Amino acid sequence: MTVSSSSVPVVVRRRTQADRSAVTRGKVVQATVMLLQTQGYAATTVQRIAKTAGVSLGALQHQFPTKAQVMAMVLRHYAVKRARLYRRALSMKGSPEERVDAMLDTMWRLVTDGPEFLATVEIELARRSDPDLEAATAPVLARIDQFMTRWLSGQRMVTPDPRFVELRLLNSALLRGMAVERARGVPLEDLARSFDVWRQFSRAQFLRIAGRQD
Repeated sequence: MTVSSSSVPVVVRRRTQADRSAVTRGKVVQATVMLLQTQGYAATTVQRIAKTAGVSLGALQHQFPTKAQVMAMVLRHYAVKRARLYRRALSMKGSPEERVDAMLDTMWRLVTDGPEFLATVEIELARRSDPDLEAATAPVLARIDQFMTRWLSGQRMVTPDPRFVELRLLNSALLRGMAVERARGVPLEDLARSFDVWRQFSRAQFLRIAGRQD
């Protein structure tokens, strides 16, 4: 399609089906995250998601036939965002100390910057009583865990030291717990002080495993 002006024609690209699908997915992600944070998993039905997203139920179910598939898509979206944040934080960090500090700063940001982390906690908690959700999200969560372990170790192309798996689990448990405490209304400054205590412990352990401390 060409729109003419007095001098220079302007070409306006028509939106493709892929463009429209991407817009729908974005709306569905935002709506699902908001509902999970404010209403919880059980109340976040596909009907409510469609209404909140401003899309038809048919359009939503065309891309995501089940609620479990919607939730898996939300986890994938957040995993991509998390990976982007870690890559950006660590891209210019050379020493193990710099990498650990950048990683811990990013962890704190994940918990405190918006509702998405709490939404993922809601999804993960619901898996224990929803077999369909467990099956749909298990591959996504496994990839997230693998990614986190390799980034923590700084060894993305080889098998990391098993101790980094333990530290990844501890850090993940801490972040989930802090998200729950935020939802309970614990003041952010109190959580920040607690995180600083964890930061000192976690930093020492990472560097010890990396061979930089005794």
